[in-house]
Amino acid sequence: MADLAPNAPEPRAADEEAVIERARDSLSGSDGGAAEKLDGLHAVEDELAANDVEAENSPIEEVRAAVPNTDDPDMPCSTGRAWFLGVLFVLLGSGVNIFFSLRYPSVQITSLVAQLVSYPCGCFLAKTLPIGRFNPDRHFNVKEHTLITIMANLAFPYATMANVIEMQKGFMGIDAPAGYIFMSILSTQFLGLAMAGLCSEIFVEPSEMYWPSTLANMALFRTLHSKENPVADGWRISRYRYFIYLFVASFVWYWGPGFLFTALSNFTWICWIAPNNVVVNQLFGQISGLGWSPITFDWAQVAYNNSPLVSPFIAQVNVIIGWAFFYAILPCIIYYKNIWYTGYFQINANAAYDNTGASYNMSRVIDSNGVFDYEAYQTYSPIFLPTSFAICFGVAFALLTCLPVYTILFHGHQIRAAITGQNTYDIHQRLMRRYRDVPKWWYAVILVVCFGIAVGSAERYETGFPVWAIFLAFVLAGGFVIPVSIVMATSNQNVNMLWALGEIIAGFLMRGRPIVNSSFKYLIYTGVSQAMSFGADMKLSTYSKVPKRTTFACQMLAALLSTVVQTAVLTWALNHIPAICTADQPDKFTCPQGRTNFVASVVWGGVGPARLYAVGQRYSGLLHMFWLGALLPLATWAALRRHAGTPAAWWARWLRHASWPLLLGGTANIPPATGINFTAWFLVGAAFNGVARRRRPAWWAKYNYVTSAALDSSVALAGLVIFFAVSYPGASVRWWGTVGYADTADGRGESFYKIPEGGTIGPETW
Repeated sequence: MADLAPNAPEPRAADEEAVIERARDSLSGSDGGAAEKLDGLHAVEDELAANDVEAENSPIEEVRAAVPNTDDPDMPCSTGRAWFLGVLFVLLGSGVNIFFSLRYPSVQITSLVAQLVSYPCGCFLAKTLPIGRFNPDRHFNVKEHTLITIMANLAFPYATMANVIEMQKGFMGIDAPAGYIFMSILSTQFLGLAMAGLCSEIFVEPSEMYWPSTLANMALFRTLHSKENPVADGWRISRYRYFIYLFVASFVWYWGPGFLFTALSNFTWICWIAPNNVVVNQLFGQISGLGWSPITFDWAQVAYNNSPLVSPFIAQVNVIIGWAFFYAILPCIIYYKNIWYTGYFQINANAAYDNTGASYNMSRVIDSNGVFDYEAYQTYSPIFLPTSFAICFGVAFALLTCLPVYTILFHGHQIRAAITGQNTYDIHQRLMRRYRDVPKWWYAVILVVCFGIAVGSAERYETGFPVWAIFLAFVLAGGFVIPVSIVMATSNQNVNMLWALGEIIAGFLMRGRPIVNSSFKYLIYTGVSQAMSFGADMKLSTYSKVPKRTTFACQMLAALLSTVVQTAVLTWALNHIPAICTADQPDKFTCPQGRTNFVASVVWGGVGPARLYAVGQRYSGLLHMFWLGALLPLATWAALRRHAGTPAAWWARWLRHASWPLLLGGTANIPPATGINFTAWFLVGAAFNGVARRRRPAWWAKYNYVTSAALDSSVALAGLVIFFAVSYPGASVRWWGTVGYADTADGRGESFYKIPEGGTIGPETW
């Protein structure tokens, strides 16, 4: 996704030759054991790194733009003030986020807010507390700041296993004890940590695995802690002043699309011109339509998937091509031809419908024990999926076979190099050699303990989750963590669609058990997601030169503390908030994520994939996506091999940049995302990473990631202020710009075809 070719090596200096000669003497001498020789070799490597530190840098241009290639090993990191602030933010952030995840509309505190707010807090403690072990000096430094940010990165996202608990307790009325909640969440957290640690040589340490998402964090660190101010294409303003100006402007502006004039967010001007034209609204609408219109004035819409300023431009090209085919052109063909009866429903939705066109009433086919009731299902209705949702599953099927094949063919050499110890490291990884490694057996122990916790939870609380199924979930997570993480580490695109794999396998092997289906799905999906979170933070600690064992300790502590807090908050809320998880809950604690998971669990764990995708069933044609997903990277690899070493045709030159995992999985958030979240994202990315990077490289290197950090953090903070100061107390602004603009066919979610009053669609028997 970037030019990975390092600079040509320069001739060695005389002092470097002397160091190498000492290395030869150390290894050839007879005195000392293997450990002493290894220590001596590492010391030589450190000295070489120190000699080269001013001349060598990362081969990745994006990393060079955001990350300093130096380290101060004497800089304090594991200080009392850093641990105090880290724990404080973990307790506050994880508790607030899990609590408000139960509410709609919701609010989430992002780790960027913690990174921003922790800086003045750290400076205040450093300046006011007496000098001692807790407060070693008067300077709050970047390594301490990184430690706090890593803890926030891991703790702030609410645990997705909570969706299973909400579904079980809130929608099925089945008790969920605190011990069960704690063990369920902790098992997925520690599974991610174990996999990230065991596979770090593959998707963390190599220079080409540069984790673009961390560069915005590094740009903010550099803005707050560095005094350097090079002139960039005539721009003399410092990063810090640039950040402050942009942050304030963005914070003020967001009150428009975020509260006072929300039509600026969904700026569907074409739909306003023709509010009752169903086709126009379905194509250009951004609420229930495909979102062809790329106009929005809301950064939250632009960066809905991730910041376009952080993602490599070639990755964005792959994603937008995938969106154009699978979610702009293909849905029109399927929908307006009324294939699978899709024309009777919204064109873009993540719901399921019955044969009257209404949302499927899942409670009608689930008994009091949470088991699928087949007789009730036959009496009620088959399940129908809207166009984008059906396509989403087809794309997921292709991605599941594409990922391993693509990884073996195009990244197999990197994996072999990591396994055989032949990785080449950049300056950042070399500088980290002075800090002690985390032994692999530590992560292996965590993996075993994690498996024991998962089994203990299933057996102790009689969930019906078989031990063999837990083992299978661990194996599947381990098999996909490398392919998914490599894509994320090189492109900043999350192609983790393993929820589909979990739902299908559990639906076939454990049919009729929705709770087990969801638990199996989230053990795989969340385990891999957490592994990517831990891996990204390991890379962030490498960029900031935080000692490896300190990083390990803060990750362990953050995972454990956030699990305790989320368990306590979830247990209290589900047992003490009146009418929680009901549609008319007075304070809007309707459990939106739990509701979505309840629908999915009934579709896949109750009705089961056999009634939807088996040969002869409505969606059986989508099964062809499995073999197609494996064929696409294989055909691409074969074509490139054929033209290797010869002048290639134009199509072969373009094909070298094709990434099938991105083409298929880059749009994983559709639905609920719509086209606006990709078209606007691509245009902004093209402006910065396409045009500005090529025409104003110095400006881009200095300000690009600072721009991303300023916009992301200001919108996140403005959203918090709007929610707690205005929306949550009940204040609102009602006029055309906040309400009336949605009075369109798009806002009403109208369908193209209409079901007659009192009529039904679909087969007479099912």
